[in-house]
Amino acid sequence: MKNDKEIIESLITGGIIGAGIGALISENKGKGLAIGSIIGAAILGTYKANEKAKETHIPFIIEENGILYQINEDGSKLFLRELEKPKIKIEKNFKLL
Repeated sequence: MKNDKEIIESLITGGIIGAGIGALISENKGKGLAIGSIIGAAILGTYKANEKAKETHIPFIIEENGILYQINEDGSKLFLRELEKPKIKIEKNFKLL
């Protein structure tokens, strides 16, 4: 298992890679660099967290198209239940008072 210092170094690397990608796809190089850095760090952080979670050998729960599944260590999916759709309808336009 990696220690915290290695994880932080990986996040920094992900930010640098993301920054390069952001700069390539954005017309405003400054904004693209900043956004790409954040995106790269977030993607790598999410990946690292997922890998650490898998090391615990505890099943985790995901939602796909309104259905909850349990993902087991072997990668198999177990249906848990269907989620109810929200009954609250939020107006597209409203006034703040």
